[in-house]
Amino acid sequence: MPTPRNFSCIICMKTHLKETNRRAIFNSGLRNYVESILKRHVYEHDAICLKCRTRIQREIQANKLVNNVTVAEKNKSNEKKQPISGGVLSPKTIQLPICSTTKSHRMCIVCKKQNSNRHKHIVVPNEAKTQTFIDKGIFISSNSRCCSDHLVGKYFKQEALKALKHTSPSTFFNRTDVNDLLDRTRSMLKDVGELNFDVQISMSDDDFVNLTGLTKQQFDVVATHVTDLRNSEVRSIRTCLAIFLVKLRTGLSNTILGTLFSLKSYNIRRSVHSARESLIKNFVPSFLGFNHMSHSVFAQSHTTPTAKTLFTGNNEDTAVLILDGTYIYIQKSSYHMFQKKTYSMHKNRPLVKPMIIVGSDGYILSVLGPYYANAHNNDASITKHLFKTNAEDIKQWIKDDDVLVVDRGFRDAQAFLESLNLKVEMPCFIKKGQKQHTTEEANSSRLITKVRWVVESANGRIKQWRFLDKVVSNHFVPYIGDFVRIVSAFINCFRAPLINDFCNEELGQTMLDRAQLGNQVQKYVEDNNLIRKKAIYSEVNGTENVLDFPKLTLQQIRDITMGVYQLKQAPRYTESHLSDNNYMLQTCRDRPNLLRVKLTSRHSSSRVYSLWIEFSGDEVTGWYCTCKVGARVVGCCAHIASTMWFWL
Repeated sequence: MPTPRNFSCIICMKTHLKETNRRAIFNSGLRNYVESILKRHVYEHDAICLKCRTRIQREIQANKLVNNVTVAEKNKSNEKKQPISGGVLSPKTIQLPICSTTKSHRMCIVCKKQNSNRHKHIVVPNEAKTQTFIDKGIFISSNSRCCSDHLVGKYFKQEALKALKHTSPSTFFNRTDVNDLLDRTRSMLKDVGELNFDVQISMSDDDFVNLTGLTKQQFDVVATHVTDLRNSEVRSIRTCLAIFLVKLRTGLSNTILGTLFSLKSYNIRRSVHSARESLIKNFVPSFLGFNHMSHSVFAQSHTTPTAKTLFTGNNEDTAVLILDGTYIYIQKSSYHMFQKKTYSMHKNRPLVKPMIIVGSDGYILSVLGPYYANAHNNDASITKHLFKTNAEDIKQWIKDDDVLVVDRGFRDAQAFLESLNLKVEMPCFIKKGQKQHTTEEANSSRLITKVRWVVESANGRIKQWRFLDKVVSNHFVPYIGDFVRIVSAFINCFRAPLINDFCNEELGQTMLDRAQLGNQVQKYVEDNNLIRKKAIYSEVNGTENVLDFPKLTLQQIRDITMGVYQLKQAPRYTESHLSDNNYMLQTCRDRPNLLRVKLTSRHSSSRVYSLWIEFSGDEVTGWYCTCKVGARVVGCCAHIASTMWFWL
């Protein structure tokens, strides 16, 4: 018995068409249009499915409308609105001002390329159709196809969306098409409450920054680097990257992130680890580490003129590196050995310590570690370990006479570093029995802190990603180093330097010149025993009795302090003493141009500092304070700055 013939649609290639779902192509207009699409002759035995026949008839009607624009516009003005009864559209076919992109489903609607092994075509997902309708007002008809490379998940990429253009100014809809389009639009708008990084219109640029720490453009740049990530059934590449960034930026738990992204907790966990591995492999090496930048480029681009003047003698080939360890707090481990190694006697809690190495402008050169927090892993021992193990080929990168700016915690490594022909700059210690640094020691320490403060601000930038600022769960401990390195790479790539004084090349030389001077006010106070004498002073009620004291501007005070820290502390000191009626002003009877002030320490109410300010005309000529750094002339302490700010 002969088998029945198998009919297939010549348009969509759907096979096994039933008799009720196929038609022969007898209409001449339909036949000519199909032949123009297929580029071949249509025979009598060829069949077409009802769905394709309906779509092609609409396209023929749309083309007729384009060719008769004048008539169409005239008819449009005379049209009446279609009646709507009971909230349901009329069963008549209606015309809506929406464009169609499809001429042939065999051709990609974006790049207009034919289907081949190189350009695999897939049917445009409904989500992408709705995205195009909302973004550009373009309607994509059924069975339209595009290259798979133009999609990310179920949505068009932004470059594909921009390249998408309509082929007809209008198309015809029936009731079913309109209902389907409205249903899909309502569904997408309902999903706007969920975080959707595939459709950028669902979030503003501020939303991107608040959630990920990156703008939309920066997010797109990072997305181009994660080349080894793949789309999965539950999330796209952009969603995977967004999950990781939101995790770092906000520190939210996997359960809450699963609610925000409509995913399970184990999907969030896998996405975080996949994104971390991809960024460490493809993004971080380009923006972090000793191997991503040569020594000469770093010395010339990331060494400020002030640092060059203070420590290198303006040598362009000498690099200035600032080292410091930061703390990442972790949970208490039930494994006793690990618990002992991570417990810090300094902070009285478990933590690990990454070692941060930055330039004098705040650029993060490298992040090493993390290391344990016990007594065997202080900053000095960590530094020795870095050079002995040659971490990241640091010994080959660093040159002789390079400058390492460190704090007092590196004192045990100073001799070791100097044996490697490196210059170490570290603040001075107060000698046993002394209560105050000498003028030379205070000036020397101020030259170092003028450069070193950027490493503390760099640590603060890293902690802006709240995952690293909170207590990290124990199962993330093996990856803390990767997280810190990824955040540091983001900062290097997308943030401006912390300090940029390349236009202020005279500041360093001014500080060096002042460092050679002695404190004449201190010498006069000590020689005349003004600290203990009381009868030689007269009380000042308000400012009317010292009208000769100069009223300096903020810029003049900043020129004296040589920094902004003292200026920020000055208003707080003044407000505190004025509210307590504890602002004691005195003038010296023997020297009317010498003002004495007593201020209480902000740390201890029982500790009172005495300070003297010498003035002449419209300027302050000298100062001295009994606090630890009050004898310096390279800048001044916050107590002296607050007194000068009092007369603003």
